[in-house]
Amino acid sequence: MLRDFSRVDTTPGAMGMYATFAPPLSAAGSREEYLAWLKTKIKDLKVMSWFFTGQARCTKLEIVGPFADDFKFAFDRVVATMNKGTSPSS
Repeated sequence: MLRDFSRVDTTPGAMGMYATFAPPLSAAGSREEYLAWLKTKIKDLKVMSWFFTGQARCTKLEIVGPFADDFKFAFDRVVATMNKGTSPSS
């Protein structure tokens, strides 16, 4: 199945094609908890980063929801580490 990474919804409990990085509805809502949960999605973040840095670059990214800024922070870090060839967990 192809994914469309041009839009990311970070709304807890969101469902559908754009909700890969939406935490469960039961998420408490703090930045730290969201970032900790997002670490469980590191493989998806790496795949997404390829779409923004690889040959077939996606040039548009819309991030919505209450964790939009936190997602952008984490995504930028993954992209930076992927460009350096290091692990985002370091």
